[in-house]
Amino acid sequence: MKTATPIQLTCPECRRDNEPERIYCHDCGARLDRSALAGRRTGKIETSEELHKRMRGVFSQRRVKARLFFFKSAKLILIAIAAAALLVILIAPEVPPAVKSEGFPPQINLNLETLTESRQPQTMQFSEESVNAYLANALKRKKEKLNHPLISFERALVAFSEGNCRVTIERSIFGYSVFTSGDYAVQIEGGKVKTSPRSGAIGRMPIDPNVMPYAGFLFSDVVAAMAPEHKLLNKVGSIQLREKEIAVTSAQ
Repeated sequence: MKTATPIQLTCPECRRDNEPERIYCHDCGARLDRSALAGRRTGKIETSEELHKRMRGVFSQRRVKARLFFFKSAKLILIAIAAAALLVILIAPEVPPAVKSEGFPPQINLNLETLTESRQPQTMQFSEESVNAYLANALKRKKEKLNHPLISFERALVAFSEGNCRVTIERSIFGYSVFTSGDYAVQIEGGKVKTSPRSGAIGRMPIDPNVMPYAGFLFSDVVAAMAPEHKLLNKVGSIQLREKEIAVTSAQ
């Protein structure tokens, strides 16, 4: 048994030839232009096996729709994950609110100079509050250097706990604050300050500890701005991190 072979419909998107019974492309699912079938006939003959194969392809439309549904669902899931990640990044960590200093800022740099010039063993303690007040005053004068295109520097602060220093930097992007933070062990080795990264976060999204050694660029501009203080710390004998306090001992 032989029947006339119908005209093939060419997909306008992927150029796949489709059976005339189709409404959507077998491959990409695009809607086919069926206007080409109007008033056209063909005398070409096809075998019953060819007809069966063609009709079976017509009914495979479900697979095309299922594939399209899968890709659309996957896209929506990826968008939802990205939106959730962005939300976690924008949520501020638990940090004290910014306050304006009303008094004369502590002269920690002068204290460190005195300590490094001391010929007798001497230890100075600096509270977390005084260090943050000093940072606010010192970085305020360098704010223009810390600003980047579309990103404005707001403040930097530290939090001391036993054996750990947490550094948090607040920047703003289009008026939205974004916080980056890192936990570090600090010690003096070979006459230089050595910091060992432990963990970190952007907003409240944790940074994998294995990635932290490569995340220094998040803090590099502030570290560079504090270069004079860093040089003074390179001259001390030891640094001890305590709860809400840092103790610095002169070199012997």
